[in-house]
Amino acid sequence: MPSLISQGKIHRLELENFKSYKGFQTIGPFYDFTAIIGPNGAGKSNLMDAISFVLGVRSGQLRGAQLKDLIYAFDDKEKENKGRRAFVRLVYQLSNGSELQFTRTITSSGSSEYRIDGKMVTWDEYNGKLKSLGILVKARNFLVFQGDVESIASKNPKELTGLLEQISGSDDLKKDYEDLEEQKARAEEKSALVYQKKRTIVMERKQKKEQKEEAEKHLRLQEQLKSLKKEHFLWKLLNIENDIAKINEDLEAENKSREDLMQEQESCEREASKAKKEQAKYLKEITQFEKRIADRNNKLDKNQPELLKLKEEMSRINSKIKSSRKELEKKREERRKHAYDIEKLQNDLKDVAKRLEDVNEKVQDGGAKLQLADSQLREYNRMSA
Repeated sequence: MPSLISQGKIHRLELENFKSYKGFQTIGPFYDFTAIIGPNGAGKSNLMDAISFVLGVRSGQLRGAQLKDLIYAFDDKEKENKGRRAFVRLVYQLSNGSELQFTRTITSSGSSEYRIDGKMVTWDEYNGKLKSLGILVKARNFLVFQGDVESIASKNPKELTGLLEQISGSDDLKKDYEDLEEQKARAEEKSALVYQKKRTIVMERKQKKEQKEEAEKHLRLQEQLKSLKKEHFLWKLLNIENDIAKINEDLEAENKSREDLMQEQESCEREASKAKKEQAKYLKEITQFEKRIADRNNKLDKNQPELLKLKEEMSRINSKIKSSRKELEKKREERRKHAYDIEKLQNDLKDVAKRLEDVNEKVQDGGAKLQLADSQLREYNRMSA
């Protein structure tokens, strides 16, 4: 409720052409208690309307449809005259004896003008000055009109509350209160939104922290995996190097064994070549022996007496042949591992032995004595061996 500058009162009213008051009229001075009496139609209610009008009450509440209806007119013809004006001036006396003049004028256009101490002001300034004196236009706390007591008595609690708010001036603060209430609601909504955002941020922060820890754990596991892979690859590399070293050793051993086999093969080939040469030599000697045997056979008939001696010699030769055969079998056993040429040479030696047997049979069948020289006999034994 607006604060009061000081307690005051209406000192007098000055009217001009307002409702039933023709021309300029002064009513007052008013005392602390003033009663206005008169018959019906004397203008008692118009005096209340004049006070209400100068204090800013709207024309609809002053028993007039528009402001022009409040200007004095003797008849309808006068109402049609242009340029008609009216005003009401209220002289308000403060407790210190000073006066304030509030004037409200109805212009010829039907609008209102407001003045304080003769200075034209806006309605807001006019109303603000009245509020500073504790006069609330909307609440109409300065006058009690006819029927107001009955109207107040018939109001329900909600309407009484509204009236009290209007009288106390708190109704003027309703818009501010609603604005503040709306601001409060927006602030609460904003606070709830901020709290929700904060909660969301906290949850996101927690989630991000968990994700960070998970990522760090993942990185640690990756590092461990890299380390384990590195160790595994190093271990595999070591095994591969060891395998390579072992394979190289085995390869060297194989190469050495191969060289040994090659050397052995070369040795066998040399021996086979040597055997071939000896075989050719033996074949040549056998041919010579066969020729000699043929010659001896021709001479056998002539050398019968020597046949016995030759048989003995042949028996000795056969013994040596048997011995040579045993020795030959031993050599064959030892050389059976060599190449095909050695086996062929052995087969050739067998053929030579067979031929010798044939020669022996021919000698036996001929009954002639075949006498060989000692050198030839040794050569034969050597060949048989």
